[in-house]
Amino acid sequence: MEDIFEVRESRPSAVEMVIEKIKDLLIEQKLSPGDMIPNETSLAESLRVGRGTVREALKILSAYGVVEIKQGYGTYVSSASNKRLFDPHLFQILVQDRDYHSLTQVRQLLEEGIVKLVIESASDEELALLDAAMDAFQAELSKPNASKSAAGALDLAYHRLLGRLCHNSIVENIYNFVIELFTKTINPIHNGVDAVHESLHQAIMERDTERAVQAVRDHTNIWISGYRASQKQKTVE
Repeated sequence: MEDIFEVRESRPSAVEMVIEKIKDLLIEQKLSPGDMIPNETSLAESLRVGRGTVREALKILSAYGVVEIKQGYGTYVSSASNKRLFDPHLFQILVQDRDYHSLTQVRQLLEEGIVKLVIESASDEELALLDAAMDAFQAELSKPNASKSAAGALDLAYHRLLGRLCHNSIVENIYNFVIELFTKTINPIHNGVDAVHESLHQAIMERDTERAVQAVRDHTNIWISGYRASQKQKTVE
């Protein structure tokens, strides 16, 4: 006779239950950045789990940057300034097959939105910082023996600054994660890169949204061209 009471779906572990509860409290804004989490004993009693379970859950949340464990002081909900903070779903990108076509689409969508936000919200003083970052990048590219690594670092610095100047910490965080995945494939010495960067930069400086969005698309096409060329070269080798 079939056991109609048999549990067929897997149940969350006690550790997962603790993590889920803290996540729900954050979503409901019953916990806010900087708030102190109750100690292990109190949490264990409230959630009806063992102290070891609470300890393990907090270690996982700390690894993701959701909470900060300060020895001798307690455990606190992380603030937006915690650079380790990221969504565990983004972490899955690191452990699955890397689909650069899909990632390129994500990056383009993000950058189109970011340049719009920068144009709308960045102050003239902030655009001056962006201008200085572009000057440094172009100065490296103009050298007779321009360094690919140095130019790449300056390229990334420019894009990270773009993310910061959009004044949206969620978008900035996701964008930084995505462009980090492109680090190994960036080749700013590739033909046409300097021109398209300059075109994008000038459009932002002149607060011309339409031109800036088109420049992002041109930049994406240049990157795709360079990436395909590098892959062909690897195949030949």
